[in-house]
Order: sequence, then structure tokens, then C-alpha cells
Amino acid sequence: MHYETESIAMTTDQGRTRRVGFELEFAGVDLKRLAERIAEELGGKVESENAFVHTVAGTRLGDFQLEVDADLLKKRRYRDFLQKIGITLDQESEKAVESALLETASVAVPFELVSPPVPLDRMHEMDELERILRELGAKGTRASPLYAFGMQLNPEAPSLEADSVRAHIQAFLLLEKRLRDEIDVDPSRRIAPFIDNFPDSYRELVLDPDYAPDMDALVADYLEHNPTRNRPLDMTCLFAHLDPDTVLGKVEEPHLVKPRPTYHYRLPDCRIDDADWSMALEWNRWVMVERLAADSEELDRQCREFAQRPKSPLDWLRRLGKRLVP
Repeated sequence: MHYETESIAMTTDQGRTRRVGFELEFAGVDLKRLAERIAEELGGKVESENAFVHTVAGTRLGDFQLEVDADLLKKRRYRDFLQKIGITLDQESEKAVESALLETASVAVPFELVSPPVPLDRMHEMDELERILRELGAKGTRASPLYAFGMQLNPEAPSLEADSVRAHIQAFLLLEKRLRDEIDVDPSRRIAPFIDNFPDSYRELVLDPDYAPDMDALVADYLEHNPTRNRPLDMTCLFAHLDPDTVLGKVEEPHLVKPRPTYHYRLPDCRIDDADWSMALEWNRWVMVERLAADSEELDRQCREFAQRPKSPLDWLRRLGKRLVP
């Protein structure tokens, strides 16, 4: 499947080619071997911080980061615990401990691959990464009930003007149910904590056809209703890029926010072991959001349609009554 780019902005309003970052969670792969295979296919050099963190630096697309998604392992905090109880490991023993921890973690802790920002006109080169992961036997969300793995897209915003950012949020909220239905979320992800939807109060505020805040108000409204990264479209990265003091001062777990001029689209599944699934498929679904955001007339029509919907059973009954009474 190819990556759709028709009818979307290929450059930012500053004239630079837009880029997108990919983040994948999976299991069943030797991380060091994966790093070596990426270097073989895309160039670059493998740099290993420890058994849990590897970088493939200087590939033709940029630097890839591979890691076990657990700070206890990535930062080797287990060594502090062992030292507190009087155990000091020599180099050989530490390798054995790390190997055992890595094998144990692979049962439920996701391995994560973070790509460099890839130019939109080179996204097809990510097909090689998918091929490598499948050749090495990577397992996705549906391979086990314990695999609550996800994928994340970080498309660079075509514009950082308030109207453009507001339009993208509105478009996502309008398309969110359709996106979720098409993805057909795995049951293990429906109960995962990150899957929290936007509150109805925020949805109604933003989808009001007359909602046209400046950037300060757009950020303030978002944080009032969503002081968290825990949303399918996490805006904290983009807003922290624009106003770090405000965002990092109000959002939960500010140390996890990575300021950058991108939309942080958090998908509920990663099906890398499914031949019918691809990163291009998920990108193409995201493109629906960009196209609607760019179509101001259609966006306004859908916002007005949303505003006219009954907001509660009581509201529905009132509207029904008005129709029945001559």
C-alpha cells in the first residue's frame, strides 16, 4: 500500500518539506539484531547504551532509537536495588542479569522503535523497516492478550497558526469514531489507560461552529479540559513547542512531554505481524483528518451538523416533542 499525499500540504507555511515520525511497539525481536539489520539496509552505525537501549545513527533517513519501554530497565535502576542489598555485579554477571531481564520483560513490556522525522515524500522508504520487522518475527497487538501495544504518528503541522491547529482538532473530533471503527480496536487496547476519549465538554466547546480562539485561548481551553497526554490526539507536544511554560506547568507528567511542532496521533494497535496491516494504512487514515481540516466549508458544515444533534436523551425527547406538536 502506498502513502497517500494527494490534497494535503506537503510543505509547512515556512516552505519546508513536512516530516512525520513513527513510533512502533512490538515484541518477539532481538533488539540488538534489529538494530544491526536496520544498519545493514538503511546504512548507519549501531550504538548500544546497554542491552535495553540501542541507536542506529546516521542512516539515510536519520537516527532510529530502539528500546525496552520501561525506565527501570532503560536507566538500569535495578543496579541501585542490587547495590542496596550488597550485591555488586561484575561485567559478565551484569550481562547475564540483563539478558534474563530482557527475556522476562519481553512477555508483556513493549519494545519500542522510534523513527527519525521522515520527509513526506520519502515515507515509502519505511516499507523496508516493516519488512525487516516481519523477517525477524516481530509480534503485534493481537499475538497475545498481554500485548497492549500501540503505534504513534507524529505528523508535522503544516501551520502553527491558531486557525489551522483548531481546524485539525475539530477534524479529528469529527472523524474520531470513524477512525476507531475502521481500526477495529483490539479488546486488550480498549481497556488500556491511554485510550481515554476527549471529554464531551471539550468536544462540544471545540465543535461549536463559532469557536475561533486565538492561540492562547486554544491552549488554555485544551489544558482546562485535557491536562494530560492521555488522549488519542495528544496536543501537549505541539502546544508545549509554542508555549512551554504554560503547558509544562499544567499538564500531568510534564517530564514525558516532548515539545515539537507535530500532532501526536496515538493509535491503539500495532499489527506488525498482520500482512494486511501497514504503517501506510494508518497514515492514509490520518490523511482524512488533514483533508477535512483543509476544507473549511465542509468542516463548518459538519460542525454545524454536530451542534444540531441532541446532546442528551432529554434533549432528544424535547426535539421529538417539537416535531410531534403542530
